Amino acid sequence: MIKKKIIIIALLTILLTATFSSASAIETNSSEENQNKGLIIPIIGSEISINATPSQINEPIAPLSGTKVIDITVKYKLDVGPLANWFLFERRIGRFVLFGFGYISKLKQTPSAEINLTVECPDWCTATIDTSKVNVGISNSFSEAKAKVTFSIANSSGHALELNYIKVKAEFKNNWRIKGSVNETTISFMPAYLSSISANIEMLKNKTELPISPVNKTTIPIDITNYGNGDTIVNVKVENPPEKWNISTDSENITLSIGETKQINLIINPDENFENETITLKLTPRSTSDTDVEDNYLQGAPVYLSINLLNGSPKKEKGGIPGELLIIVVIIATVLIIAAILLLERKKQ
Repeated sequence: MIKKKIIIIALLTILLTATFSSASAIETNSSEENQNKGLIIPIIGSEISINATPSQINEPIAPLSGTKVIDITVKYKLDVGPLANWFLFERRIGRFVLFGFGYISKLKQTPSAEINLTVECPDWCTATIDTSKVNVGISNSFSEAKAKVTFSIANSSGHALELNYIKVKAEFKNNWRIKGSVNETTISFMPAYLSSISANIEMLKNKTELPISPVNKTTIPIDITNYGNGDTIVNVKVENPPEKWNISTDSENITLSIGETKQINLIINPDENFENETITLKLTPRSTSDTDVEDNYLQGAPVYLSINLLNGSPKKEKGGIPGELLIIVVIIATVLIIAAILLLERKKQ
């Protein structure tokens, strides 16, 4: 009986020596806080691995465009040596030492480790994990469990094509037997470029038409504002200008930061014989980002601005005798008729 006790004590001594040396020789992912937590040093080290399926977010994400589901794999194992592994997992007394009285009668069965999962993301998007806890089997080799993160951008506050991250954290709390572990993984994503520009002509305020001189140059100031979620360069082009008109802008391209307004001038030299005409400007926005994405992610939707122009000079008479000349002819004819009448009366006398 005494020899049996001595053998058990010797085995326990060997076990503790093996587990302490194994735990100290392996760098785990445990945080310093978890390693120092508690008054009793755990006899077994642990390790957590967490990974996201790669390339699940491989394109810029537009707000309100639906959700993305990201698969997460969590793995867990104990850091023990061969002798400790044999004693703890193959012998009932070992399972009792490690897992307590409740597992001594369960043969080779071992309990599962409950791992807490949390997810973090920028405050202008949302990310949730379908379960806050996963269970994996406790063993000397990695066993794994699956989880899912559901992710979407809630609004357009995120800066376009700027790299951001979702962080998923897995943590196993330590106890007197097993040292706690923590690990995390990050998932990169970027908001899509959403162009939103407006063009305003103060001279047209409360009017639908703008009178201009048919012979003099007219300058029309146009205010352009960037309401999108990224810095933007706007190309300004006149669509199908009228024949014999000379139309230009003092700046073909204008760069705007988010929320910025700048002014360009539309310079018009019309054909002097025009009566009315509609000029259409095409404003094409494009992201200034140098991010390595496909070109279609950099291009914004064009905006069109139409300006109705009227000839600001009095209209000329079309065909026939001009009004002023007609009056002169009538006066001369009247004088000639009166003179003829007077000559006829003198002859009669």
